[in-house]
Amino acid sequence: MATQPASFQWVSSVSESLVIRMGAGAGASASWVAVDDTGAILGDVGTGTLADAALAATSRQAIVLVLAPALEVMRASADLPLRSGPRLLQALPFALEEQLAEDVDALHFAPGIRADDGPLPVAVVRRVLIEEWIARLAAAGIRPARLYSEADAVGSMPNTMTLLVQDDIAILSPADGPPATVDASAAATVLELCIAGDVEGETERDPMHVVIYGDETSLAELEPRLESLRPRLASLDLRALVDGPLPRLAAQIVTSPGVNLLQGEFAPRSSLRAYWPAWRLAAALLLALVVAMLGTQLAEAYRSRQQLAAVRAAVDQAFHYVFPDAGPVVDARAELSSRLQRLGSRGAGGNHEFLDVLRVVAQALGSSGGARIEAVSYRAGTMELRLRAPSVEVLDRIQNQIGQTGGLQAQIQSANASGSEVIGRLQISRTGG
Repeated sequence: MATQPASFQWVSSVSESLVIRMGAGAGASASWVAVDDTGAILGDVGTGTLADAALAATSRQAIVLVLAPALEVMRASADLPLRSGPRLLQALPFALEEQLAEDVDALHFAPGIRADDGPLPVAVVRRVLIEEWIARLAAAGIRPARLYSEADAVGSMPNTMTLLVQDDIAILSPADGPPATVDASAAATVLELCIAGDVEGETERDPMHVVIYGDETSLAELEPRLESLRPRLASLDLRALVDGPLPRLAAQIVTSPGVNLLQGEFAPRSSLRAYWPAWRLAAALLLALVVAMLGTQLAEAYRSRQQLAAVRAAVDQAFHYVFPDAGPVVDARAELSSRLQRLGSRGAGGNHEFLDVLRVVAQALGSSGGARIEAVSYRAGTMELRLRAPSVEVLDRIQNQIGQTGGLQAQIQSANASGSEVIGRLQISRTGG
């Protein structure tokens, strides 16, 4: 039956992880707590079954700690030049074969992170065990992103031995070297042997610090047996874990990962669902960008259609001033060419020249802001327009726009007020003509 405080509430975040602590044996209970990527604890510790933990892991990365004895997750070191990749995974069994009493084919090897140029830390576990752990998690609906032996979450500090004691298990993490899991009744003896070996091996090293974590009962039983070690230590610090070991283990494994067992054939397969919590904010921003770009393009297309309609209206207006009897005009260029031919124009070259000038005038009128043609004439390459415009500034703008097209020049011959508007005469000719 799951037990969880009533005030407990998970807050979703792309940087959250759920650290789940489970026993190595089938049917063992589990505990879990949420942390962010800085190791800060989010909420209280939950306890129950793995299925209960799966509910809390929704939209979070699941990190699993297995409370496994030392013989189930063995630690070794390998001196290999390879840094990572499939070739390293293939070479590890041959490099460690002489250090192991079991058949390497029945073992799974997971490399850690090499410190500088030192040996490569390696975790070794029986394949049948890791398959069993993964199957138990899968049956509960948990797909762990990382899987560690709980010993990796104790952490280590320079010139400091760290000991975690709970119930009948003790995990010792030396200042340099792999952690070890021992029986709690032998913790004091193992700690004394480690300190004695350290003092004898390196006489010039500063005295060692020792930090011991545990519940109050375990620390009370262990403290009298450690008093004889104080003279040989720089400090001996016993710290009670009121909320249990999981909050400290979770913060440590997130900020200082150990050797992840999920490598090689047991590495989690990528899936969109697994990556979605981390990418949903980016996806939302991308969607907003696409919508904004689409809106901008639609607005630009609308403005272009309005400008095109204005140009066509100006062309139609100019055409009907020249040919008042013309009906609806579909193709102004073709219609004008046909009419000029019927009128005995001097040649197609003159026709096209008139059309080119008329096109420039139409474009200028289309963006002028309300100017309209009252009369138009074209003789010997010069066009004269009589325009009605809202102001002299609009006439100036039309004159400038025609002059900017290249090859044409426009001059305002006159501008007279007519009520609230201005009637102007504009002469347009070829540059240099």
